[in-house]
Amino acid sequence: MMIIPKAFFITAAVAILIFSMTGTSYQQVQLLFDDSEEEAAVEEEEEAAVEEEEEAAVEEEEEAAVEEEEACIEYETEENTIAINCDASFLDVVQTINDPNILENVGEGEYILNANLEVADGVTFAMTSNEDGLQYLKIAGINGIIVEGRIEISGIIITSWDTETDSPVSQTETGSVPRAFVNLRASEGGYVEDSEVAYLGYDASARRGIDLGRSTEGPSHDFAIRNSKIHSNWMGFYSAGAYNITIDGNEFYGNIKYAIDPHTGTHNMTVSNNKVYDNKGIAVICSLDCYDVIFERNEVYNNAGSGLMFSRATHDSTIRNNLIYNQYESAYPISISESQNNEIYGNDISNSTGGISVHNPLESDLDEDGMSTDNRIYNNTFDDVQNAIRVLASSDNTFSNNKFDNVTEFHYIMSYDASMDIENQNFDMANVRGFSGANTLSIRDSGTITIDNIIDHDTDIEPYTQVLSSQSININSAGE
Repeated sequence: MMIIPKAFFITAAVAILIFSMTGTSYQQVQLLFDDSEEEAAVEEEEEAAVEEEEEAAVEEEEEAAVEEEEACIEYETEENTIAINCDASFLDVVQTINDPNILENVGEGEYILNANLEVADGVTFAMTSNEDGLQYLKIAGINGIIVEGRIEISGIIITSWDTETDSPVSQTETGSVPRAFVNLRASEGGYVEDSEVAYLGYDASARRGIDLGRSTEGPSHDFAIRNSKIHSNWMGFYSAGAYNITIDGNEFYGNIKYAIDPHTGTHNMTVSNNKVYDNKGIAVICSLDCYDVIFERNEVYNNAGSGLMFSRATHDSTIRNNLIYNQYESAYPISISESQNNEIYGNDISNSTGGISVHNPLESDLDEDGMSTDNRIYNNTFDDVQNAIRVLASSDNTFSNNKFDNVTEFHYIMSYDASMDIENQNFDMANVRGFSGANTLSIRDSGTITIDNIIDHDTDIEPYTQVLSSQSININSAGE
C-alpha cells in the first residue's frame, strides 16, 4: 500500500476543489501535484542531511573522548615531563610510559624517574605500595614531582638519585647542590603516609624538599603527613599561605635548613606527636604572619637550632605539652620572637642550656613584625637547665605557675630594657638577673615573698616591682 504524505494529500484535495469550482484544466492540476512531490522530496533530503550532521557530531564527540582518554598520561618531550591529566595511579604511568630512559623499572618495585612527574589541576594521582606495587621511587637529575591537583602517597620511599654512584644525592650546608624535589604549591590536598621521603631539595624556590609554598594559582591546602620518616632534606617541610595542614606521628631528622617550616601566612595547622631530632637547623618554626597554629605532644631533642619557635608576627597560636631536651647553647627549647598573643604551656624542658626565650630584635632593628607581647607562658616544667626563662627587649608578657626542679644558674633573665610580669607563682630560691638596660620585674597574686632574705612583700595586696640593671636578686615564697 502506498502511503501518501500529509502535505501531498492536502495539496491534492485543494487542487480538486479548485478544479471543480473554477474549471481549472487537468494539466493545471497536474502541475500542482508535481510541485507538491518536489517539495516533499526536498523536505526528505533536508531531514536526511540533519540526521547525517547529528551522526557526524556524535562520532566527533566519541573520537574526542577517545583522544582525551589517550592523553590521560603523556610524555612531553620539550619539558621532559610526564603529564597526568586525569585521575590515575603510578601503575597507569608504568603501563603508559614504555621508555626506560624516562621511567626505568629496576625490579622489586623500584623505579628510576628521569623526568618530571606533573599532576594537573583537578586531578588525583596515587602512588602506593598496595595498589601499584611501587616500593621505591628514585628521582634522578633536577627532576621532581609537581602537583596542582591532589597527591596520595602511601607505603613507599622517595629520594633523589645519582645514577653514577647508585645512591641518593648528598647536600651541602648551604643547599648548593641541585637535586630532586616535591613541589606541592597550589596543590588541592592529599597526604603522605607510612612513607619515607629523603635526600630531596636544595636552596631554590619551590624545590626545598616537600614544598607547599605560595604560587600564583593560590595556596596549598588540606594536606597531611602521617607516620612517615622525613630526613636528610634541605627542608623537611616548607609552606607559605597553606591551610588545613596536619603533620602527625612522624620522624623528622637529619634535615639541613629546617625540619618543619610553615611560613608566611600558614594557618589552621597542627604539628603533633612527632619526633624531631638531630636536625642541623631549627627543628620546628612558624614564621611571618602565621596564626591558628598548634605544636603539641612532640618530642624534640638534639637539634642545632631552636626546638619549637614562633617568629615574626606569628599570633593566636599554641605550643603545649611537648617534651624537649638536649638543646644546647643558643638552641633554645622554645623561642618566641616578634610574636603576639600566643600560649605556651604544659611543656617539659630538660637537659638544656636554656628553657624558654621571649625576645625581640633591638629597637634599632624593629620592623613591621612588631614586639613580642601578650604572650602567656604557664605550667611549664624546667629540669636540669642552666637558665630557665629569658626575656630580651620584650614586654607585657605573663609568666605564671611554672615549675623549676633543677636550675643551675638563673630562673629568670631580663635584658635590653625588658619587662617581666609574674603571677600566681611559688618561688623556691629563684634567682632573677637583670643584665644591660633598665629591666622591670613585676610580681603579683603570688602571696608573700621574701627578697634576698630581707624584704617581705605581700603581692596579693600590691604587686612587687623592681628595676634590675646588671644585678641579681633571690626570691622565696613565705614559708619556703
